[in-house]
Amino acid sequence: MSKKLVAQGLEGLKAETAQRVSRIPRAADADRDPALPQQFQPADTPVVVPALMPPTFETAALDGMDQGKQVETLEAAYWDADRAEVRSFQLAKMQGSVLKGELLQLLLDRRAHEHRGLTVGDYAETLGVKRQYVYDLIGAAKDIRALAPLIEETSTPVVASQAAVLAPLYKADPEAAGLVLQAAKDSGKLSAASLTEAARDLGLLPPAETPPKPTPPAPASVADVAGRLAFADAYKVLAPKRIEQLVQENPAAVLDQAEAIEAEIIKVQRRVDAAKKAARKAIGPEA
Repeated sequence: MSKKLVAQGLEGLKAETAQRVSRIPRAADADRDPALPQQFQPADTPVVVPALMPPTFETAALDGMDQGKQVETLEAAYWDADRAEVRSFQLAKMQGSVLKGELLQLLLDRRAHEHRGLTVGDYAETLGVKRQYVYDLIGAAKDIRALAPLIEETSTPVVASQAAVLAPLYKADPEAAGLVLQAAKDSGKLSAASLTEAARDLGLLPPAETPPKPTPPAPASVADVAGRLAFADAYKVLAPKRIEQLVQENPAAVLDQAEAIEAEIIKVQRRVDAAKKAARKAIGPEA
């Protein structure tokens, strides 16, 4: 009997303790860790996760349209989807670049590589990137952050290569940078190349340097050809097209050239005959 009463008493005590604890108000920052940056703290409001799949196109919108209008409507929807896809990719790429770049800066500031007993390069390898890419990401994050007002104003996400073009322009003249961005968008494709071209068109960047065209080799003169008496070159020198050109320039020089080559051929022929005679003699009567 006494054991039963003791058990009931313990259960009642547990229930009363739990009720008292539940009435103690929780601190507003009870779930926050002061060691973590603000962006990693729990959200104050429930996070709404967007749907992963887009809504299907409502074909009812095509009712009452003729075939031509239906095609135009569907094509317009297609290009809207194409632009949305590009923008979604750029937005995700931009946000990822900023967050990763800023985290890498924090890790370097806190000597994370030394904490792990590594060089910066070796530490970068543990993150799956190269040392230079670490600094590239940090620079990209700074460029994009500097462009935040322009990005928000125009609702245009930019990736690292585009930010590298726009950031110095924006620092010098925010309004001019906005004109460059709009011109690049109007060109039909927003890219680092289109931004650079737009900046050049507006006089904000110097024109591209055009490499000098290579000077074509001057045609060989008759005098040059006359010096090439080697038998190995004779066939090329006597090419019909080449002879026709040289005859128009100086027929007398061509005649001298042909006679010089002929004399060389005679010398070579004599040596050929001598070589054949020596070879037959060495082989014997059977040859």
